[in-house]
Amino acid sequence: MGTQTPKKCADSRRAQVTQEWQAWDAERRTEAADEGYFLAASIGAEPSMYFPEQDGRAVPEDGAWIIVVEEPFTELRSRFRVPPLSMWRARPHELNTGAIVLKGVEIHPKQAVIATPGGDLHLWPHEYVVVDRPMALVSDPDATLHSLGGQPVLDEEALFYLMSRGIPRHEAVMVLFDTVTSLDFVYVTFPEWITDALAGAGQSLCRHMALNPRKSTV
Repeated sequence: MGTQTPKKCADSRRAQVTQEWQAWDAERRTEAADEGYFLAASIGAEPSMYFPEQDGRAVPEDGAWIIVVEEPFTELRSRFRVPPLSMWRARPHELNTGAIVLKGVEIHPKQAVIATPGGDLHLWPHEYVVVDRPMALVSDPDATLHSLGGQPVLDEEALFYLMSRGIPRHEAVMVLFDTVTSLDFVYVTFPEWITDALAGAGQSLCRHMALNPRKSTV
């Protein structure tokens, strides 16, 4: 990285950022992230709050499907309870406060935000996992798609018709899923026997043990 900071704005109105500055800023943020994860831990901060990309929990600007592994204790719980290990479409959010400074770069805490029937819910990186293959879960026979109103999204009669024409269930689900106008307003739940079997999945061992301490056998 050069020592001279490139010009940030391409015009006097500061409406357009130069590509040179964007590349320079991305490079210094990468350097800060490489060192910052361990520095954040050394000062008692939760590293994934500042560097979710290091744990594979970064939510891109265009959103991602996530599974909520731990429902946060917020006032929203009085209006809506997030089903265990349910899958939601999330968007990224960066806080304006709580920044740490590394190599002259301010690194702010990051969250994922989901729209629920009770309102928007902000999640810390340790409270969710990013799903690599969401369509595989959506097409599972035991999965149920819901709208924010709580009603199933897929037309079961249409699903049965497509399957009766020889279309495999996972392909039929994809056909109908493509008719959903906004993925931001659907979520996916799974039956209790699945969520019970996967309890603790996606949580670090330390976090899981803290939430589920072993009972003494003495």
